[in-house]
Amino acid sequence: MVNDTEVELKFKLETNLFFKIKERMKQIAKFVKVSEQTDDYFTPAHRNFVDRKFPFEWLRIRKVGETGILNYKHFYPENAEVNTHCDEFETRVENVGQLEKILSILNFRKLVTIENKREIYMYNDEFEISLDSIKDLGQFIEIETKKNFGSVDKAREKLFEFAESLGIDVSKFDKRGYPYLMMENKGLIK
Repeated sequence: MVNDTEVELKFKLETNLFFKIKERMKQIAKFVKVSEQTDDYFTPAHRNFVDRKFPFEWLRIRKVGETGILNYKHFYPENAEVNTHCDEFETRVENVGQLEKILSILNFRKLVTIENKREIYMYNDEFEISLDSIKDLGQFIEIETKKNFGSVDKAREKLFEFAESLGIDVSKFDKRGYPYLMMENKGLIK
């Protein structure tokens, strides 16, 4: 994320490619950490995020151990099948249980929970690479820009080039994100 703007690409990977890329990351990138995180996604009653054909907003509480992070993302362009970037705002939360009670009182409802085991690498201070194993969804790679490439279009171009260099079929990037995929997987949206 550069200045509250996130530009990233996500790809679902077959198991053999996932492990091949994992080995490649060990050779070309700096290992950062492994984490297990649980993400709960919420929507307000007054503006249901998933009422649209192409949702462009998400509100998430991420739990990593005892730490909580409240996160809001707004994707652009709105109501489009393919998003190019998003505004992302987040803050640490001292008491996740109390925050969940506040959201409930304010009539927010939980949409879905994502359980993720994530392995993070940094490549040349340009890209953060997350190798994700998502319960009930499979293996994914997220590649996010950490360098300002001058424009969203240039950043996306660099992301696609890097993904292609890893042997990824870049035409198969994920357009919707984990919460949408999980809701689709559970039959909550079509």
